[in-house]
Amino acid sequence: MWKEIKKIIIFILAVLGIMFIILMLLPDDEDTSMEETVVEQSLAEKSDEQKTSAGKTAGDQTTGGKTTGEKTAGDQTSAGKTAGDKTTGGKNKSEGSLFGKIQSQVSSAQIKETDKDSAAPEINVDTVTVGTDARSATVMIYINGSDLESEGGEATVDISEMIASGIGNNVNVIVQTMGTRRWQDYGISSRSAQTYKIENGNLRLIRDRLGQLDCTDKSTLSEFIGFCKSEYPADRYMFLFWDHGGGPVYGFGYDEWQSETESLTIAEMAKAFSENDDVHFDIIGMDCCIMASLETCYALAPYCKYALLSEDFESALGWDYTGWMKDLEMDPGIATPLLGKYIIDAIIADNENSFLGGSACMGLFNMSTARSLYESWKAYAYKNEAALLKKNYSKAHKAKGRGYFDSWGFDYSDVTLADYYISDILALVESIDKNSEEAKNLISALKAAVAYYGHTSDKNELTGLAVSLPYGDYEFYSRLKEVYTEIGLDKEYIDWLKGFVKSSGYNDYYDYNVFENNWGGWGNYESEYGCNISNGGSCQYGYDYSSCYDGDYSSGYNSGYSSYYDNGLYCDYDSGCDPNYYADTDDCFDDWIYDYEEEIWYCYDDGYLYLYDDETDSMYYYDEDTDSMYCYDEYSDSWEYCG
Repeated sequence: MWKEIKKIIIFILAVLGIMFIILMLLPDDEDTSMEETVVEQSLAEKSDEQKTSAGKTAGDQTTGGKTTGEKTAGDQTSAGKTAGDKTTGGKNKSEGSLFGKIQSQVSSAQIKETDKDSAAPEINVDTVTVGTDARSATVMIYINGSDLESEGGEATVDISEMIASGIGNNVNVIVQTMGTRRWQDYGISSRSAQTYKIENGNLRLIRDRLGQLDCTDKSTLSEFIGFCKSEYPADRYMFLFWDHGGGPVYGFGYDEWQSETESLTIAEMAKAFSENDDVHFDIIGMDCCIMASLETCYALAPYCKYALLSEDFESALGWDYTGWMKDLEMDPGIATPLLGKYIIDAIIADNENSFLGGSACMGLFNMSTARSLYESWKAYAYKNEAALLKKNYSKAHKAKGRGYFDSWGFDYSDVTLADYYISDILALVESIDKNSEEAKNLISALKAAVAYYGHTSDKNELTGLAVSLPYGDYEFYSRLKEVYTEIGLDKEYIDWLKGFVKSSGYNDYYDYNVFENNWGGWGNYESEYGCNISNGGSCQYGYDYSSCYDGDYSSGYNSGYSSYYDNGLYCDYDSGCDPNYYADTDDCFDDWIYDYEEEIWYCYDDGYLYLYDDETDSMYYYDEDTDSMYCYDEYSDSWEYCG
């Protein structure tokens, strides 16, 4: 009896459940009516818009003006806009900015077609190139495996990342292996240095039995560069150092087959590059710790457009090679600043997402600014000598170590940047004197030098570039004096640095806590120092690029640094902003500059302002006279009015 009743109850509940589901699926009359009304209104508005568009004048700025052809003298423009934020790729930006305006008005569906009968504004503006016409590249990678490989296998892990990129058809990746007592993979010999080529998913041996080369010897470096340029000539070149770094005084490399005190100094690097000065590198990079300094940039400036360096101690991960090598293989002509950004973004993302990652920062530095950065630093330092000597401004930033088995130890290592006498330039300026004319000039030159900068989301108090001050250490100063003399720093400055050896405050470390808690990144400096699209070209301390050398970089290096710097192969600081500073160039090519506030690239070419968003691969031209934005349509090879 009860079993029968139970069955009836279950049946009734099942029927009720089915009826409930059916009711939920039925359309609501009110919602349907509202949807129909919205559609009808939308269609009506679109019809009205189409009817009125033909009658709009050029002053309404609503119709598209497709044009092609040469630039006209009357179309000079500058960055006329206000500071603000954008919204793209998950970034929170305000609608008040120029790029916010672009994002709110521009999409493929919103670009308005030109009406033949309308009086829409027409422009005669050429398109510009994001990158070069290079069809080949050679990347030279100088790997000193050291204890990082023998104990942790870190070099062969990075070689695996290179192989995984599939690079090899358009780009030659040449790797020299040295300096470790045990290679962990790929059958790489520890008995002799070898040279390999990364080729379509393989590591191919191209030179063997080179002997136990000393990677800290300048002649080893010079020979490798000479081999690569003669055997693998290309349209463009990059050079990467891989191993330990010890700052601008100690330099690069701990070779397990050599004395622990031996290293390759930045002066020796420069000498090796000068012996191969018929090659000018787009990027010289260092997958090493603590090499991002004013002095390193000064030493490398004659031999490359950009340097890619870390001010911090690198984690076990080092660089992430796969992604950017894929990008370079697909487009060997990619603009150098964009390639540098992709490398940095990959490094930061890797450290954010991997359990082996840690606090990290990496910067891309414009080498054309090296001399003016040095000169403006000297002027600032001399003015603030008393303050610099009163405290020790070296950063007490703890070492993470290059790897899990690194001799620097784990995260609780006692080694800090202060042990290498490294002082972050911007943190120092903000803490001592940020309002004097010397301070303004230095910040302007520094911001221009830091072409792109990335850091992990943790509290990373480093800002990109450092300077070394030998607080209380005569032995360090003696080594510094030798290196700095060889790279061409003037005697007056080198002698001045000796004062730090006996400074009264050498043991009293400055507390950067206030700066570290308030520094908001380089975007905060755009309005006063950017002189670009974030402030309408009216900044007082914008960096003047007009004196940048635009010619044959291969001339004059054999006679030393004085030839490079005395002949003006660099950019000078000049207060005030000239929006036409690219007027003498034929195209933007590698001259794109990153606006940290807008998070967009910009370039002036013959007085025209071009904007490029690398996240969406979109190009824009901004006409200040009419406050109009034009979007480049690659299919029609023309500019479309878009706001």
